[in-house]
Amino acid sequence: MKIGISGLPKSGKTTIFNALTKLEADTSLYDIKSEPNLGIVQVFDERIKHLSEIYKPKSTIYANIEFIDFPAMSEDNQDHQFLSTNSMTLLKNTDALAIVLRNFQDDVLDQTYHEANPEKDFNAIYEQFILSDLIAAEKRLEKIELSYKRGIKTAAIQLEEKVLRKVTETLNEIKPISSITLTNDELKAIRGFQFLSLKPILIVLNSDENNLFQNSELLDKLQKHSNCIEFAGKFEMELGRLDEDEAKMFMEDLNITDSAINVFVKSAYQTLGLISFFTVGSDEVRAWTINKSDTALDAAGKIHSDLARGFIRAETFSYDDFKTHGSEKAIRENGLFRLEGKTYQVKDGDIINVRFNV
Repeated sequence: MKIGISGLPKSGKTTIFNALTKLEADTSLYDIKSEPNLGIVQVFDERIKHLSEIYKPKSTIYANIEFIDFPAMSEDNQDHQFLSTNSMTLLKNTDALAIVLRNFQDDVLDQTYHEANPEKDFNAIYEQFILSDLIAAEKRLEKIELSYKRGIKTAAIQLEEKVLRKVTETLNEIKPISSITLTNDELKAIRGFQFLSLKPILIVLNSDENNLFQNSELLDKLQKHSNCIEFAGKFEMELGRLDEDEAKMFMEDLNITDSAINVFVKSAYQTLGLISFFTVGSDEVRAWTINKSDTALDAAGKIHSDLARGFIRAETFSYDDFKTHGSEKAIRENGLFRLEGKTYQVKDGDIINVRFNV
């Protein structure tokens, strides 16, 4: 899973990036970077840890998230190109976008930019996403018109044109593409554009220690746009540099009950509609990430294309049942071991072994 971190200058997005990845990307006041920062984080899952203790595999593989911290976006974007071509390509290829909003007071930043105004900043950022999408859609419509003049008018192109006209109408109203109801065929027709306003959005309110957990009204307003979580970014970044016991002590002082990465991961999975299933054995215990609506056949394909191609049945039981009864033998004895077909909708925590023949 790839998540892009975006925000206005000095919103603290690189601080959030460091807090999540425990890296040391430059966060100095006067540094304005031109290239993204990249970091990969393991998604710790207590269930995988427990399964590994039972099966004692040669390797244990957790799911991971790739974070991409993009250069700051300009508030006043005259040329409509708020990122370099390379950065824009990376941004479009993300699975979701985390928008960091400044919610802390700083005299220098207040004078250089403006006082912290998270709602205003969110609108400024999202309007740039909408503008970028509108430009891309209009350019493609111009090319489609040219194709028609040359006698090229396939069913696929006509469907694409129909969807793009619906998209541009919405974007011209300063509304995101995600506000439109599109069929699977319509979504497929525009999938290649990787439109920014169609991506899942996670809002990160970057507060400081003094106002953390005192912004319920603001959070309610932001929640109307998308899922929203609150961090004290600088504090969380400093926590990442401490050992576990020291970090726990400082967290207790601020009533922080969970780490930034755990809070972020939970919200990201919810925002994207993701779940985890597991494969187990003496060679490997592994977590796999799929969509909530995915089937046993989709899960098989996630593991390997051959498993999907030769799919016969999915041997399935739940982690919760396994934890309760303690072994696969007990699972079978209690009638909790199942054979599922291609259309079975995988549940979070399912343990799956795919029977296949190719």
